[in-house]
Amino acid sequence: MTPNRATFPVRLALSLLGCATTLPALATEAGVDNIGPGTDGFFMLPLEVDSLPENMVAFNLYYNHYKATKLNISSFGGKVPNVEIESTAVIPRIDYLSPVRVFGGRLAGYIAQPWLKQEVSVFGQSDTREGMGDTTIAPIILWDMGKNLTLGAAVEITVPTGEYSVDRLANTSNNFYTYKPLFSFTWLPTDNTEVSMKTTYSFNEKNKDTDYKSGQIFHFDYSASYKITDDLMLGVNGYYLKQTTDDKQFGHTVQFAGQDVDDGVRGQVFAIGPALHFTFLKYASAEIRWAREFDVENRPEGDMLWAKVSIPYAF
Repeated sequence: MTPNRATFPVRLALSLLGCATTLPALATEAGVDNIGPGTDGFFMLPLEVDSLPENMVAFNLYYNHYKATKLNISSFGGKVPNVEIESTAVIPRIDYLSPVRVFGGRLAGYIAQPWLKQEVSVFGQSDTREGMGDTTIAPIILWDMGKNLTLGAAVEITVPTGEYSVDRLANTSNNFYTYKPLFSFTWLPTDNTEVSMKTTYSFNEKNKDTDYKSGQIFHFDYSASYKITDDLMLGVNGYYLKQTTDDKQFGHTVQFAGQDVDDGVRGQVFAIGPALHFTFLKYASAEIRWAREFDVENRPEGDMLWAKVSIPYAF
């Protein structure tokens, strides 16, 4: 279940490398995505879904902070210096679990609406933008496989509801639709351990203002944790992202200026770090997770922090 966190800093920094002197080229999307990697960690899905009340709502509030001072461009042979990219997001998300049965599971859905602040300084140029980001909505089916396992399948749709201008360096919208088939699970191998994973595959529409179409992306978030007390869990979390098809603009594969080959600016990143989960008021929970990025190609390389509070309600 992924609330959107716009990735303008990725687009801007890569675009600056990809253009020579013209300002309009700074708005193109090299390596952009609507994923929000690392969004989900502990207990990505509820357990014992069939025993839950017929109608349930969960209010979730996410906080995300990302900072990078490196830009790894494979076509340029390594990391680009003098880069500072900072992104902050506050993301409310509403989940609803219905009594309706579909394909043997319970039908549910969610909607997330981020508020973003993007700050970028690279190659002597800088910009800041703050405002509403792109909206993510999804229907999801949850299958109760016993008290220790839940499976979920969804299709997330990211709608470009934020602000976008081709003449600005900073935008809070990516200005295109994304459709993401999603599969996830939460599993308790033992009474004290939890493992969760969410996988997505992104299909991006074209940005009509720039005629730029970002490539398809495979991605997963993961979490593994151990119960220290009845209310406290410690674990590891992170994410992996791999772009599988080339970016295209004006019908041609995108390449960086001055390069002899079309590399399609395909992005890649792996991240891992520690995490903490706390249960309160019996069913509510709070968590904080940090991850460091490694093995980065055609993306910024930095640190990701996620915090989340979740409060369920039955009616």
